[in-house]
Amino acid sequence: MKTIILSKAVSLLLPIFILFSVYVFFRGHNLPGGGFIAALIASIGFLLHMMAYGADETEKTYKINTMGLIAGGLLCAFVAAILPLVLSHQFLEGMWVPFEIPLIGKVGTPTLFDLGVYLLVVGIVLKIAFNIMEETN
Repeated sequence: MKTIILSKAVSLLLPIFILFSVYVFFRGHNLPGGGFIAALIASIGFLLHMMAYGADETEKTYKINTMGLIAGGLLCAFVAAILPLVLSHQFLEGMWVPFEIPLIGKVGTPTLFDLGVYLLVVGIVLKIAFNIMEETN
């Protein structure tokens, strides 16, 4: 479904989806949101791009390595879980940096775990979508 209208709309909407995804990611510490829903929002933007331009073009344009995203997500989640043990705390205990980052607030192991979920979900959704697009071509 390669139309000019969809192509132009996607080029305008993808950055908005990504920015909203980042907003929802950081909002999720104290309010609803976080890694999972933010990743689904980002994935929608890339799926729309795939609909407009095709999976190969999306993969080339954004240099998406789905297995790298999945591995990076698992690594972030693993580090967030193990880091407290290394520092003589309980497994998966929330640990926070002693300072705040402007516009974001305090970050810590829950943020790292959410980042892992984010990367993992984006990687898996895009891997499934790329595989489906390959099968239909």
